[in-house]
Amino acid sequence: MLEIISEISKRWKEETPEFWKKIMKFSLTLGISAVSVIGVDKMFDLQSYGVPTIIFTISGYVIVFCAAIGLSAKITKKDVIKNEEY
Repeated sequence: MLEIISEISKRWKEETPEFWKKIMKFSLTLGISAVSVIGVDKMFDLQSYGVPTIIFTISGYVIVFCAAIGLSAKITKKDVIKNEEY
């Protein structure tokens, strides 16, 4: 168990590849949008105005999805290619 935590800690500190940085930004943007949909519902009680409940349910799942994708993207690391002769 400690080896897994240690590996995740090492990967967290490594530099993330450019593609995965874009994935992280996208998931953050999408997650913030979903949070704001739920926040507006809590503030103004949009369900009483006839807004379908499925929108808020999907927003909750989108938040979890974005968190998983963002964290997975964060622990990817760049490969270091060594000059080896074959």
